[in-house]
Amino acid sequence: MRVRLKICGAVLAASVLVGSALHASSKPRENVTNASDRDYPAAKLSTLRGKIAYSPGVHAHSLWVMSFDGSHRRQITHAGAHADFDPDWSPDGKNIVFRTERGRYDSNNTGAQGIFVVNTKTLRERQIQPRTGGLFPAWAPNGKRIAFTGLNPTCCGEVIVTSKPDGSDKRIVKLPTAAGECLAWSPDSTKLAFCGHQGDGNWAVWVMNADGSNPHQLTHPRAIEPAGTGGDSPSAWSPDGKQIIYWSWQPAGGELFVVNSDGSDAHQLTHWDGGDEATNWL
Repeated sequence: MRVRLKICGAVLAASVLVGSALHASSKPRENVTNASDRDYPAAKLSTLRGKIAYSPGVHAHSLWVMSFDGSHRRQITHAGAHADFDPDWSPDGKNIVFRTERGRYDSNNTGAQGIFVVNTKTLRERQIQPRTGGLFPAWAPNGKRIAFTGLNPTCCGEVIVTSKPDGSDKRIVKLPTAAGECLAWSPDSTKLAFCGHQGDGNWAVWVMNADGSNPHQLTHPRAIEPAGTGGDSPSAWSPDGKQIIYWSWQPAGGELFVVNSDGSDAHQLTHWDGGDEATNWL
C-alpha cells in the first residue's frame, strides 16, 4: 500500500473531477501541474483559500502550492535530493502537514518517514513525529488534531497516532486490524476512515471513532496475489459525512468507488483507462 500510493497518475485532475460532482466523470481531465504519470499523489484542496498543495515528483520532490486554476505557483519546502509528499492543509489554510524522506527514517524498510508541519507564509517547519517515523498524515477538519500511522513502539505492526498540531499530546489509537493506513477524517472530526488488513495484505476500508472505538469494516475485497498489491483505500468523506470515496484495485487498473459510511450501497464511479486515485470531495 505504501508503494502503490506513490505512483498514481493525473492525481490533480482526478481530485477536481470527482470533487465537483459525482457525475463529473464525463468531463475531460486536465493536468494543470504538467507532472508525469509517476509523481507522488498529492492534490489536496484548501477549502478556505481555493489552493492546492502538491509534490511534482520525478525531478522535483519539494512541496508547492498554487491556485485552483494552476496559477501563482510557489515552492514552500526544499527537499533537496530527497522527497516531501502526502501534504494535507490545516483548516485555516495557514499550514500544511506533510511526510518527508529528508531524515532517512526508513532504516528498517518499513516505509515510515518523518512528519513535519510547514507554515505556508513564513515557510518555517516543525517536526511533529520523531525518528520512529510515520505515514499518511491527515489534519482534522476542526484543526485540533493531526492523525498519522506510526509503528507500534511495544511490539510490531502499526498503530494510528493522533497529536496536537505542535506534536504534543500524542495518543495511540488501538487498531482492529494488523495494519492501518490511508487516513481520512470525517467532516465533524469524530471519526477516521482508514485502510486496514489482518496480516494478509488484503486492504479494506474501515471506519472507527477517533478514539478507536466502534470499528467496522465497510468493504470486503477479494484477495489478490501477491499479497499487498490490491484492495481498497479511502480518499475522502462527503461534506455531510454520509458517504466515502475510495480507491479500489478491483477491477484491475484501479477505479474510484463510493460507499455509505455504514458500508451499504457501494458502487463504482469511474471507468477510465489507467486508474484513478487521490481524490477530494469539494
